[in-house]
Amino acid sequence: MSLLKALRLYGKGDLRLEEVESPSPATGEIILRVRATSICATDIKAYSFGSRTKLPLTLGHEVSGDVCEVGEGLEHYSGKRVTLNPNVFCGRCHYCLTGEHVLCGSRYAIGIDVDGSFAEYLKVPAQALRVGCVQEVPPGVDYEEASLVEPLSCCLRGQIKLGVGSGDVVTVIGAGPIGLMHLKLAKLSNASKVIVSEVEELRIKRAEAMGADHVVDPRHEDLERSILGLTRGRGSDVVIVAVGSPDAQRDALRIVGRGGRINFFAGLPAGMEVVPLDTNVIHYRQVIVLGTSMSTPHEFKRALDIVGSGLVDLKPFVTHRFKLEEGLDAFATAMRRDSLKVVLMPRGDL
Repeated sequence: MSLLKALRLYGKGDLRLEEVESPSPATGEIILRVRATSICATDIKAYSFGSRTKLPLTLGHEVSGDVCEVGEGLEHYSGKRVTLNPNVFCGRCHYCLTGEHVLCGSRYAIGIDVDGSFAEYLKVPAQALRVGCVQEVPPGVDYEEASLVEPLSCCLRGQIKLGVGSGDVVTVIGAGPIGLMHLKLAKLSNASKVIVSEVEELRIKRAEAMGADHVVDPRHEDLERSILGLTRGRGSDVVIVAVGSPDAQRDALRIVGRGGRINFFAGLPAGMEVVPLDTNVIHYRQVIVLGTSMSTPHEFKRALDIVGSGLVDLKPFVTHRFKLEEGLDAFATAMRRDSLKVVLMPRGDL
């Protein structure tokens, strides 16, 4: 029996580098040699507060790598560079059949419900291949970029649901990695103006460097007055709340224009989910308020094509790289405000 290294979560703040049995593929499965896997806010939440699923668990779901072993019938996957949508859907229910896979009642997620990619090798379930979760990485896209297609695809879904398009004024609250991905996609959709609200100096500079037309710092400027000034009193057509803050959700209703659209993209921490909102704003301004998360196989493939065509450059999002053995340091870095995406390289490809 051969062994491999994996980062396993045992409980709140209890992350251990261990040796576990190397996986072998059954019929319809593939084994991925993990080349790059990035730390997500969901991983940090599980590490900080404990996982909702059975422990111990190998975390990690933003991943790319090489197919090194295949089950019967999947020989054509051998040697391919792939990335994957970690959400595995049934493909048969009402929601899957209508293209809304993310609402599938049988959905489960790699790295959240079953062992994930913070390991040298990852076994990909047969069902993931059947419903199109595994996609080949285009030429010219490196492993780090490919590992970030998953969060980009979630942002893409959010913007598709909002109908972001030419001429829209888009305000993004929060300039972490997700907020900056929304900035990039809004610019790609020919928004007339993309405004970012952020309080951290380094993230303000990053938003400016990534093309924000205006950055508002609510510590020094009144957000509502600033947005009204930048839009000639109209307010923002689209507001994307990319930070888990009740205050940010309330701010969204203050700055949205008549007939505007709001996406509460970031979930709120436990115990803070109930937020008093002025629903008359929604009623009288005829505002659409929605929330989105995850991505369908189609949205994931679209995000991959966007990266493959060079329309969105994900390289600047990677600020730190670590070996798998440095996992605890990697998590500590990912929890700092000066980081964007922290990537683990399980095979030591630093």
